[in-house]
Amino acid sequence: MARPIVSTDHILDNAADLVARHGFDRVTTAEIATAAGVAKGVLYLRFTSKDELLNALLDREFANAVRAVTELIDEDHCGGLLSRLYVHSLRAVHASPVLTAFYGAAHGESRAVTRLVRHRSGSRYPARELVGVAFLNELHRAGMIRADVDPATLARLLAVWSIGIATSAPHDDLDDLIICIGQLIERAIDADVTDSSPGKLAFTELARVLIDQAEQDLQSTGPSTAARRPARGEGARS
Repeated sequence: MARPIVSTDHILDNAADLVARHGFDRVTTAEIATAAGVAKGVLYLRFTSKDELLNALLDREFANAVRAVTELIDEDHCGGLLSRLYVHSLRAVHASPVLTAFYGAAHGESRAVTRLVRHRSGSRYPARELVGVAFLNELHRAGMIRADVDPATLARLLAVWSIGIATSAPHDDLDDLIICIGQLIERAIDADVTDSSPGKLAFTELARVLIDQAEQDLQSTGPSTAARRPARGEGARS
């Protein structure tokens, strides 16, 4: 009987589990192949290198995180305000062990992560991506952020918080930390508005661009790599 074809998603699932346990530097293609139950050569039929495999994994995890944030924002009455956008973004990132490991290592001494960031020219995976200065300018113009707040300065502050949480992980009280940051933003940054739909619209447009870009990259790496839509309630892998 012919052996069933192993999907690229299956390979990436096993790579995600290994990265979550051991980090980007220690995991090897041989370990990924063994965990996925395939010969090492099968990996190189799908990916030209370990870095290409890890890039595909990051694309998939990032796209899934953006989808999760979009759903949470859509269901949140105040979802278009920065305090809620930031809380939902942090929760989505830290729900993924792969993204948590990546952001935690992106500003450290991980050689693998340094290569991945350089390959992407730093444009895809900075810890502040979902709430970077360009997006904060959009929120500012939409009236979701107080008029006297400078978006560029705010972007740097949010990046410091994001990086600090990631590099000091794991946290027993992670959600408490995220909620506390959200409360600070609500009191000091959010505009006094009752309709947050302009902010929701701005994020929806950003999310579409980010997901489309990630899916285009995923499609170029091999079959069956399209980002899967995480099931509601799906949590972090151990």
